[in-house]
Amino acid sequence: MIEVLLGILGAILFFLCLALPLQHRLLLVLVCTVPQLYLVQVGGSDVPLAFLLPALILPEFFKSANVFLAKPTSISLILLIGISIVSLYWSVEKSMGIRDIAYYIEFIVISSAVYYLAIYNKNSLYKVINIMLFAVCLQAVTIIIFRLDEQLELSIVLSPISNYLMGPNVLSGLLNGVRNNFYDPVKAGGVLFVNANAAACYVGVCAFMAWGIFKVHKSKISLLMALFLWVTVFFTGSKAGVLFAVLIPLFIFYLKLNKNSRLVVTLAGGSFVLLLIMVAVVTGFTEQHGFLHQSTETAETRYQIWSYALGEFIKNPIMGQGFGGWEADYSKHTDYFLPPHNTLIYLWSKSGVFASLMGAAFMLACVKVALRAISSVTNEEQKNIGYTLLMVLLWQFAHGFGENFGLIGEQHQMIALAVMLGLGIAGNTTIRKYDKEIK
Repeated sequence: MIEVLLGILGAILFFLCLALPLQHRLLLVLVCTVPQLYLVQVGGSDVPLAFLLPALILPEFFKSANVFLAKPTSISLILLIGISIVSLYWSVEKSMGIRDIAYYIEFIVISSAVYYLAIYNKNSLYKVINIMLFAVCLQAVTIIIFRLDEQLELSIVLSPISNYLMGPNVLSGLLNGVRNNFYDPVKAGGVLFVNANAAACYVGVCAFMAWGIFKVHKSKISLLMALFLWVTVFFTGSKAGVLFAVLIPLFIFYLKLNKNSRLVVTLAGGSFVLLLIMVAVVTGFTEQHGFLHQSTETAETRYQIWSYALGEFIKNPIMGQGFGGWEADYSKHTDYFLPPHNTLIYLWSKSGVFASLMGAAFMLACVKVALRAISSVTNEEQKNIGYTLLMVLLWQFAHGFGENFGLIGEQHQMIALAVMLGLGIAGNTTIRKYDKEIK
């Protein structure tokens, strides 16, 4: 009876919130993505409030669907969703696939709402993003505190409060000995992350976002948040995070210096992406899996994973292993489990070679959005949005080749990418063209 009453109350609140302007509904959605707030479980899976709230911005998604879903970034994700749905048929962990599909859909919905608001009220959007970034700064404060006081980190993160901030399943895993890198004394992820590398990526890309908002909105609070979040990366203890925090801004500075030389920029950009991927792969294995097998060197560990992946690819290149296939089969070949630590390999494992191709297509389409914005000759604001989007893309995509964040990042990181992608696409679309296409 109580559940029914709560359901009715939730439905009433939902329809009341639908009457609010888009900027208020989007604010509620984006701010809630920071703490996530795990309140319910469905089928044994933790479902955060942050996953449910994007339903509030569905009206704008439907209004802009005919335009936004025709973008190459959306098309590649829609095709990936379709491939993932088909691969559920031969998957051993269908719930894992359903979760991935749900987050791809949520990503599109949030990005389209940002796109819609950016077209009609960009100043309000900048204010909404600033408030979300302030919430991220509160998370960053806990990273610094936990790095300075390991005992406080243990007592808070392993307490019942983490049921709401990380989810009961994550807390149960920590209490049952799933190390991740949470127990490493030189790492800290704050109250929202057990993995310091994931935390570093999150606060790092948010630092870039804050810097971009400062450049286009001239908000001093954005500048202060950018500097604070950037410094916080160094407190996470993530080696890859520190390198990305330094190298990516230097590369963007280099791009600006060489903006008139396409060949130099293209060659330097390709080399830099390869460098970032190499950094992510090496540091990812070194940091996370040294405790698993101390005698195994980083190169040997990579060779072991890639040899296994190649063997399985040869067996079934088209269909892959299905969701949960890697997890079920890999440990049979070794004494301990190692995930793929590579976005495209993981996509192949889950849904086959066409999923990897769609993942690569999505990455390239996102980069194209950023480069088109950067190439703007008359719109300085759009150029800055483009540079910011490129910084976010470089970090998330490159780090994904050394971690297991997934194509769009985990549930925190993907919001930064969704927001910046929506902003970038909106800036590349003239209002007159948008109004014509949406009618």
